[in-house]
Amino acid sequence: MRNIAIGVASSGAGLHERDSHGCSCLSTKSPKRCLDYVTPTLTVWQVHNPDFFPIAISASETAFEKQADYCSLMIEASVVASPRPLGDQIIQNWMLDPAIAFLNHGCFGARLRSVAEIQQRHRDRFEASPVQVLHFDRDEAIQRAKESVGRFIGASPANFGFVTNATAGVNVVLRALSFQPGDELLTINHVYNAVRMAMHMVGDRCGATPIEARLPLPIASPREVVDVVHRAITKRTRLLIIDHITSPTALVLPVHEIVALCNQHGVDVLIDGAHAPGMVELDVESIGAAYYAGNLHKWTCAPVGAGFLWARPDRQNGLHPLTISHFLEEGFPHEFRWQGTRDITPWLTVPAAIEFMEKQYGWAAVRRHNHQMAVWAHTMLCEKWDVEPISPLDGSMLGSMATLRLPDVAGLQRKYETPEALQRELFERHRFEVPIVDWDGTWWLRVSCQVYNTADQYERLGDAVLELA
Repeated sequence: MRNIAIGVASSGAGLHERDSHGCSCLSTKSPKRCLDYVTPTLTVWQVHNPDFFPIAISASETAFEKQADYCSLMIEASVVASPRPLGDQIIQNWMLDPAIAFLNHGCFGARLRSVAEIQQRHRDRFEASPVQVLHFDRDEAIQRAKESVGRFIGASPANFGFVTNATAGVNVVLRALSFQPGDELLTINHVYNAVRMAMHMVGDRCGATPIEARLPLPIASPREVVDVVHRAITKRTRLLIIDHITSPTALVLPVHEIVALCNQHGVDVLIDGAHAPGMVELDVESIGAAYYAGNLHKWTCAPVGAGFLWARPDRQNGLHPLTISHFLEEGFPHEFRWQGTRDITPWLTVPAAIEFMEKQYGWAAVRRHNHQMAVWAHTMLCEKWDVEPISPLDGSMLGSMATLRLPDVAGLQRKYETPEALQRELFERHRFEVPIVDWDGTWWLRVSCQVYNTADQYERLGDAVLELA
């Protein structure tokens, strides 16, 4: 962050003189400008001094000190530029092929070499003494892992259990609840498709109706999400399933405000937090939802097969693992420690992933780096492709991913017929691993930003897509 002195027009009219740092007011909000999005109380500014990066400005009206026809203030401006790397040759810490520009961390995550080695040691110990590990030592080992995860996600170990992934956690809740014909299961149209399918299966079995409220794009502020949910709630709404970060559109949703709204209307909320742990600072219990399901193999960088389901104490009764086994009805956390004979090493290895990222980079630095990269890549690609952003360019609704409209999408659809064909072309011709998302009747591209990614990868991706369009 950098303090920069600027002038702001109190009436919305532009100031034409430059300040001491070479800033002058622009009246445009064109995405072709380096600096585009600001809060409604501010006009748009362009830094002309070549020694300064473009900046995104946000401030509240209360920060202004009014002087005649304009206001002046000192603000902290976030730099709209790619972040400095958190180290040299970071990709070497990961098991990824360095010849591939892996811009799809949000899909299955990626494994750290040292963490994979620790998981293998857990597996070797099990194979050497299966009964000792899986029968006698299991509860204590899982409890230690839960204590580490609990500190990371802001949850008491007594209030969550391990599952394979967030989708499994969602299915646990849907299977546990009783619905009647006419009941409504509410979500928005940005819902993850696997969750959509689970909602439809439950609805088909009991006569409940899945409802998808439409959240149109582009979106200007988190308040729009709250308003869409509010309008969709009826007297028949039994449950809202909402993403913390949406999968197809990569939007960070205002879950605290949504939960507060639903609590006022007596509607329980199940949050699909598949992308949240490791991407955003998380305090699950403070959100106030009835249920929260999350992944640990994505942005926490733990092994595949590590997820969790948290439930508020007053909503834990009746929750059971998808595999019913020996400890049925012995309590929510205890039942989830034994889900049949299975590989528990992903769960036991999560603390190693949390510890590595903290010691090597610092979790706060990781989140800050990845967010800044996503904000920069989002702005850069919108400008390069001359496409409208689907969310504010200040990054206020982004975490470590950004979804963008493809340039000349109609031409790309005619040329490639399926999104998979375009995705494969980007991989085989240019060695980019990046998802082409078929959503809401058109194709989109979603970039993920992890510490091993570099700015030039996104710039080259932008050029490669234009070459194919």
